[in-house]
Amino acid sequence: MDSQRSTDGSRYRLDLDGAIEIVKDMGICKVGLQVPEGLKREAQSIARLIEERTPAKVIVSGEPCYGACDLDLALACEVDLLIHVGHARLLDEPSNVLYLEARMVGNRLRDSLDQAIPLLKSRRVGVVTTVQHVHLLDDALDALSKAGLEGVISPAGRRTAYPGQVLGCSFQAARSLDVPEFIFIGTGMFHPIGVAMASGKSVVALDPITGEATIVDPSPLIRRRFGSIARAGKACRFAVLASKKPGQRRIDLCERMMELGRSHGKEMMLVYVDRVDPDVLINLGVEAAVSTACPRIALDDAARYNVPLLTPPEFELLLGEREEYKLDEIE
Repeated sequence: MDSQRSTDGSRYRLDLDGAIEIVKDMGICKVGLQVPEGLKREAQSIARLIEERTPAKVIVSGEPCYGACDLDLALACEVDLLIHVGHARLLDEPSNVLYLEARMVGNRLRDSLDQAIPLLKSRRVGVVTTVQHVHLLDDALDALSKAGLEGVISPAGRRTAYPGQVLGCSFQAARSLDVPEFIFIGTGMFHPIGVAMASGKSVVALDPITGEATIVDPSPLIRRRFGSIARAGKACRFAVLASKKPGQRRIDLCERMMELGRSHGKEMMLVYVDRVDPDVLINLGVEAAVSTACPRIALDDAARYNVPLLTPPEFELLLGEREEYKLDEIE
């Protein structure tokens, strides 16, 4: 695999040349390679290329990986440099971690913008995206300007490396903008639904791969979440799940959830986990759980769990400590 060519069926491009030069310049002997689930099949090719072009030996992480916060800390302790593929740098990670970002190729941004513009109701719109598509922001702003619209992008935030970037756990780029509506550039619906819920504004999702544009409707997800909250209302025994992952570790929040539950007569147990798994809750025998790990676990994977799995704001809503639904975010 050429280090400057796209990978994963021509969907992503990685700057492997830059990473290889860093390995050479630092005199690295042992490299750890952590690859997200969507690129796992490319791990062998990436490792082979590093070993062919440097003196370093490569150890590939076999653990699941779903984000920049999901570092293989055990592997990082065994190697001189851990190359984490696909995501942008977060704060507070070990010093020997190199983030190798992925850019999605296959650009039909113009097609999706042509569909999106008639769906917009205002002349001023916020523009947000994920790290895989940040290279499209300038083109989007230019196209909007030519159509007589003003696109607005927020500065990079505490947890984001790029202006206009959102994460599954942080929508600060949307919440910080005073605009009547948003355009989201990217694939999938989780992030644009998050933008809509966090900002309270209308969102049009542009898929630069398919060229389609869609008005986002967060109401089905909110209805499902209220269903989980209602199920948890019958529970007396709760687990509060604290994550070991550096980008998801919120011990202070866990302790606050413990105190809040006990003040409402709930039996509470604090559980420290590396990965939130349905078997953990089954074996503990709890009736419901509050996850302070990645917010997407409760929102995306609720059907995998035999008991209701709530986010901290949902637990507050259950106990009457909050009146309106709020998306969980990690600040």
